[in-house]
Amino acid sequence: MGRSEYAKASIGIKILLSDLIQQINKDNWVLIKEMLENGFIEDENEYFNDVYQKIQNSEQISGNWNKSKKFITDYCENNGSYFMDRFTGEVESTLENGCLLDKYLLVPIKKILTCERWGYERSGTNSISRPLDFDLSIDIEKYKVLEKFEIAFILEQNSG
Repeated sequence: MGRSEYAKASIGIKILLSDLIQQINKDNWVLIKEMLENGFIEDENEYFNDVYQKIQNSEQISGNWNKSKKFITDYCENNGSYFMDRFTGEVESTLENGCLLDKYLLVPIKKILTCERWGYERSGTNSISRPLDFDLSIDIEKYKVLEKFEIAFILEQNSG
């Protein structure tokens, strides 16, 4: 079976997951839910995003902001990364590197570059470029209802 990999460079929002969750209320739930669905955890080489995907795919994230806030808080407080034994393949949850509440959520807003590669067990270098003649500004007006976020350059790498 073939394999695909991609890397995306974007400008977007960076916010500590605990700060974002604390701000969930009736008025901003739709915005925060969208951020949770479109974002991912800043995770260099661990399995936080694998664990975080359970929030994105959960049916418990509903229209009810209060119940959703409780579920997300409890889940993020009690889950972090996992350890996979390279010999047995056994997976074990761990909070050794912190819980999800300690991690930053990255939400891409403006895509700058995307580079894809696919094939059977390919190795080597791929690259892409773009002239620097484009606007790096982003519209953050809808995010101004939130506190404690920053604008960040985001690099997302995905393999599957």
